[in-house]
Amino acid sequence: MTEPETKSEDFTDEDIIFECPFCSKSMAIDKRGMGLTINCPECDGLVRVPTVSESSGDDPDSVTMPVEGLADALEESRSELDDLKEKISEVEQMRLKLEKQAHQHEEKLTQLRREFGNIQSALDQVSLVFVDGDKS
Repeated sequence: MTEPETKSEDFTDEDIIFECPFCSKSMAIDKRGMGLTINCPECDGLVRVPTVSESSGDDPDSVTMPVEGLADALEESRSELDDLKEKISEVEQMRLKLEKQAHQHEEKLTQLRREFGNIQSALDQVSLVFVDGDKS
């Protein structure tokens, strides 16, 4: 089964068009993918998505991104990173809180086990008194 051919009208000004250096498969990715390393869908080779500075002005099929677009993409990425860092911090705080609660619960469980052991010992002594008292 063959995959449908991608038509040039499927691309937007937001796409970077490049080729796999291993198998020459043509690929397109949104400009936010600049600099990422991806797997080629054809040969599974690791391919680095070109950046604006790596784009060739000689290639009429290549789409270059204006510097303003790069700044916007970087700002968006920074914003996403800041959000993720905040979420990581929240998760870390929650983890520490849960670890503290788990430690407190473990201490309480240990205390209850001790008390249960004391109660069991007292019951054993009481039952011995009744058993010995019944024999006399």
